Amino acid sequence: MGKRKLGIVVCAHDGISSVYAGVGTAIDGYFRGIERLRRELDAEYEIRVWAITPWSAPSNCGYSPAQLEKIRRICRSTGGDVLECFNVSDGFNQYGDIDNWSITSPTAALLAYQVLKDFAPDDAVVVAACTPFAMMPAILKRHVDFDVDLRAVWIPHNTSLIEERGAYDTKRIDFELAAVESINATPGFFVGYLNPYMREHLGRDYGVRDDSLIPLLNGISENAVPVYTQDEIRQAMEQRGVPADKRIVFMFGRGVHIKGFDIFMRAAAELADLDCHFVLQVAAWSMDYPIVAELKKLQQSNITLLFGLDLVFPKQLMQWDSTEIVAVLSRHEAAGLIPMEVRSYGSALILVSNVGGLPGQVRDGLDGFVTELGVDDVARTMREILSLPETRKSEIAAAGVKLIQEDYSMSKNFMATVMLLLERGQPSDEGREQIS
Repeated sequence: MGKRKLGIVVCAHDGISSVYAGVGTAIDGYFRGIERLRRELDAEYEIRVWAITPWSAPSNCGYSPAQLEKIRRICRSTGGDVLECFNVSDGFNQYGDIDNWSITSPTAALLAYQVLKDFAPDDAVVVAACTPFAMMPAILKRHVDFDVDLRAVWIPHNTSLIEERGAYDTKRIDFELAAVESINATPGFFVGYLNPYMREHLGRDYGVRDDSLIPLLNGISENAVPVYTQDEIRQAMEQRGVPADKRIVFMFGRGVHIKGFDIFMRAAAELADLDCHFVLQVAAWSMDYPIVAELKKLQQSNITLLFGLDLVFPKQLMQWDSTEIVAVLSRHEAAGLIPMEVRSYGSALILVSNVGGLPGQVRDGLDGFVTELGVDDVARTMREILSLPETRKSEIAAAGVKLIQEDYSMSKNFMATVMLLLERGQPSDEGREQIS
């Protein structure tokens, strides 16, 4: 008896032709897991993989021809390919809003329908990452007119109710709720959760049924980042005016208020008596954004403030021997990949705020640190970390490395979710199994 045919379609706004956010890092890990999945299922399945993403213009600050070529190479090695869908944008912002999502989901569904029908698989797994593709599974299901055991997972890396507290986008909420309604009503369809915090949030705030939830746990791509020499890092620091003769406290991320950059800078001001230097890199879409002027007002002599999307320098500074702390002080955060990446290097110690999915990643005092978000609390915790004996810092860093290796491999977690979908099969209309 011949092998069964398995078609896998991964839809994502980042990580296929661009890399500019944590979503892109996670999606990259999905594709790094494809070869592992093929080896695991080789005796039973012929696997073909497609990637679907909105068109990205070179003007997009995260556009990456190298990433696009890598994902295309992985897909084509299986007989699949990378496909670009419409989202009625100029390609600068792939994520978009309701006007874009109303186009992205159906055109992605059409592309998936066409390639799957041509392949004629016995089983198909569709992964729809984030809000732009939230309705894609339901639209695809409605139009499938060939025999296939279809499973689908919508994996929100954030939601309006987390990201836009105090200024909710009601159209986005309606779109997300419509996706949940379609998934709750469709056997074989699931909402993936990144971590226990997101599982609770999706059930409580969006009404996702327990048996419609499935783990697609977040992680990073192991061995995906080059190791930089200390001389290379020193040169990069000198080019940016960062002193190489002081201990470094570092923070970086998207230029939005929820990231808590102002808290970081105010805490730095309270620690001006220490022999250390604070570095903040902010990826602002435009220098005209209000956050740019706000942060510039907080700048002082013990802080280097950098603007722009530089994907290399953060990785370098996290590997610098004298980087003591990397902080993630978000006001709201669903998951966040920085705490994972920091500890994978085994150098700097991670400090996270006690909000959202961040504290669930860190065992306070064992492999990292958790702080309240008050400026005084952050400054006090930083001072305590900086005063730890070197032997204790090394123990905490080593514990962090072990945790990441055991629990936060994205390729391993992605493969586990696909295997779980295939093992459970498509439940009947009468009721679905409880997924824990």
